[in-house]
Amino acid sequence: MSSLHNPLLHDPRPKSIANCLGTNGFDVRKFTSYIGFRADEARQRITEAVSASYDDRDEDYSDFDDNDIPSSPPKKKRRAKKCVMARQTEDGELEIITPKQSNWYLLYVNNPMVEDERFQQKFRRRFRLPYENYVELVNDCRQQEIFERWMGSDCTGRESSPIELLILGAMRYLGRGWTFDDLEEATAISQDVHRVFFHKFIEFGSTTLYDRYVVYPSTYEEVKQHMAEFAMAGMHGACGSSDATHITSENCEYNLRNNHIGGKSSHTTRTFNVTVNHRRRILFSTRGGPGRWNDKTLVLFDDFVSGIRDGDILGDTEFELLERGRNGEIITVKYKGSYVIVDNGYLRWSVTVPPFKISNKQTEIRWSKWVESMRKDVECTFGIMKGRWRILKTGIRVEGVEAVDQVWLTCCALHNWLLEIDGLDKAWDGQGIPQSDWNGEMGDHDFEGLPEPMARIASTLDARNYDRSGMGAGSDVGIEERHPIDLDRIAVATEVTPTAAGTVRVVNNLGLGYFRSKLVEHFDILWQRHEVKWPSRRARPSHLGE
Repeated sequence: MSSLHNPLLHDPRPKSIANCLGTNGFDVRKFTSYIGFRADEARQRITEAVSASYDDRDEDYSDFDDNDIPSSPPKKKRRAKKCVMARQTEDGELEIITPKQSNWYLLYVNNPMVEDERFQQKFRRRFRLPYENYVELVNDCRQQEIFERWMGSDCTGRESSPIELLILGAMRYLGRGWTFDDLEEATAISQDVHRVFFHKFIEFGSTTLYDRYVVYPSTYEEVKQHMAEFAMAGMHGACGSSDATHITSENCEYNLRNNHIGGKSSHTTRTFNVTVNHRRRILFSTRGGPGRWNDKTLVLFDDFVSGIRDGDILGDTEFELLERGRNGEIITVKYKGSYVIVDNGYLRWSVTVPPFKISNKQTEIRWSKWVESMRKDVECTFGIMKGRWRILKTGIRVEGVEAVDQVWLTCCALHNWLLEIDGLDKAWDGQGIPQSDWNGEMGDHDFEGLPEPMARIASTLDARNYDRSGMGAGSDVGIEERHPIDLDRIAVATEVTPTAAGTVRVVNNLGLGYFRSKLVEHFDILWQRHEVKWPSRRARPSHLGE
């Protein structure tokens, strides 16, 4: 430190701790002055070091000429592209395989055999979509801004990965549960590229595709087509079936694991509440909830079912139910609203109608079995979904619960799209098996080949032998234990007073017990008239005649 430029050289403050000692011992005031001196000395050293660095820079640039400035910035160096796949040439050298030289590109993009029926069948089985609809999906993705990075070239002129192969990879990942490394092997595109594209694809599928193909009915004109099969089966006013399913999430966030373990699986799962019509078309699906949530909790987040209960959705829908008057005459009563059929795990709302758990009435037992058979459509939908989109069955490996929700909603949209492609979303046009052909009271018939629900319900049920105790009808359990008091039937007498003729009853204003008793009575009247049909898309069995 130069003596000419050092103002602290002649500073009277103590320069060391030894100078802080006085005749009476350690002097605190001198020690405080010593601390201040050391701080000023440190700041002085830092100032001189910074000044020296500026002086050195001026010396380095003293000989610099303005003519030496380059006319353009230096070209940015890029990393050499990693070799995704390579093959050995005839000379024994390794040659990089480009995506356009992969088998998938040659088979399905460059020269597809679209006229060959065998090619069409294999393509549909491998990628779940018919080839012409795959081309439609590619063209649709090309118009989406979200896929812009795969539409051209980067700043160096290097062509991006073919979006046709990336979409095939996404469909194979959903349909057969492949890994991104498997897709790299089939397409010569890096697994990281496939992973990035897949997240964009499920974002597109859970928004654009889902809004396009999964649309719930909100007015009577829209819901009429979905109520046709239920009305045919004697369940007038029903618009669909609801149930929840669990989807395994293998990469759930650690802080969410406790909420996502439980329910029906020992793995972390997301649960979704889904409403479908009888043709297996998905009308609405909630976003995922933790696996610990049961049906009672999940239905509170279902905008469709909750909207029906609040009267915001299908509030203008009207239907009629038959019931017996005081003198035994059959009268028609109008109802306003709608409802869905569910199992007994849901909240006791009048718009969520479950079968009876325990009953000793023949009419209630028959109606409950009929409802249990009709609501298998939502269970069948889950089976179709998990069979067609294998990722839903084996477990979703992408990270985060948000990605799991997007995968599920994307699969729902593609499921409805395939129903439209195959023509399976059309109304069944009254194609059903009349009750008069399989009702046991109409005579002996050959029931072979009929749907299983008919075989179970065709014979007259004996309420005395109907036992849900699990101990058998001949057990020593008392009648009160085998057939406990049904609170729903008690509610019929106390909950709602009889309605005058011509009055319109609002479904969401009724109690479940009262409304369900009217549904049972309506179904029993139709049953006695032999006006109940089992909905069927197939033609009537030939052995039943014309």
